[in-house]
Amino acid sequence: MQKQLDLISKYDWDFDNYLEEDVPAAMEYIKDKSEPKDGKLLAIGHSMGGILLYAMLSRCGYEGKDSGLAAVTTLASSLDYMSSRSSLKLLLPLADPAQVLNVPVIPIGTLLAAAHPFAANPPYLLSWLSPQISAPDMLQPKLFEKLVTENFETVPAKLLLQLATAFEEGGLRDRSGTFFYKNHLSKSNVPVLAIAGDQDLICPPDAVYETVKLIREPLVTYKVFGGPGGPHFAHYDIVGAQRLEVVETSSSFKLRSVFFSLEGRSRLRKNLQASLALKILHQLVHIHT
Repeated sequence: MQKQLDLISKYDWDFDNYLEEDVPAAMEYIKDKSEPKDGKLLAIGHSMGGILLYAMLSRCGYEGKDSGLAAVTTLASSLDYMSSRSSLKLLLPLADPAQVLNVPVIPIGTLLAAAHPFAANPPYLLSWLSPQISAPDMLQPKLFEKLVTENFETVPAKLLLQLATAFEEGGLRDRSGTFFYKNHLSKSNVPVLAIAGDQDLICPPDAVYETVKLIREPLVTYKVFGGPGGPHFAHYDIVGAQRLEVVETSSSFKLRSVFFSLEGRSRLRKNLQASLALKILHQLVHIHT
C-alpha cells in the first residue's frame, strides 16, 4: 500500500500540469538565456511537445493573451486523432483499467525496452514495433536501440487518461473535460509550420491535417516529409533521421530564439539545454528570411 501511495505522489501530473507550469518555466529560462529583443520565442515541439504548443495557442487565443511566441513549428503533432488510423489507439485499452484499478503509472519505457529484442532479432515476433518509431534505414542502428531502450519513461496514468480524449469526439480536452483545445485554435495569431512524416504510424499526416485545417490559412504552412520514392519518415525520423528535408517558409519564421519542447520526459523545470534546440533546428529546417 505504501509503495502505491509513493507512486501516486511521485507521478501525480497530467497534460495540463505540463501546459500551465512547465511550458512557462521553460520559456522563462530560454528568454533569460537568449534575451530576445522583442521578448518572443520561436517554439518547436515534437509529438506531445507540439500538442502542448497547439494547446497553448488555443488557450491564449481564448483568453485574449499574448502567447509570447513569434512562431511555432510542430513535428508529428495533433489535437485530434479520432478520424485517423493512429497506432496510439493501441494504448487506449490501458486507460480504462488504469482508471478503474487506480493504477498510478504505466511503465511504457520498461515495456518497450523489454520488447525491443523481440522486434530487432529473429524470429522478429514483435516486428511491428520498429516501424512505429522509425522507417527502414533512417536511424543508425545504435541510435535506434538507444532510443527504444533509454528514451521512454514511466507515464502517469493521469497523463494518459487526459491524452486519451484526443481520440474522442471534439479532440483533446482539459482536465475538467469542458475545454476543447481545438475549438479555439483559430483565434491564435501566431504563424505555424506543421510537419508530418509520410510513414508516421503514431501521428499520420491525416491526423496532423485535422489540426492544421483549423488554423487561419495565412498563418499556417503544412509540409509532409517523405514521398513515394523515399526517403520515408516515421514518428522519430523527423527529429533524428540521417537524411534531411529542406523546408522553405515565409519571413514569419525568422530565427530569434528557440524552445524545444521535449516529449516523453519528466516535467521540465531547470537545466534546459538551449544549445540542443538550436542544433536540432539547424539540422531540421533551412530558414529563408
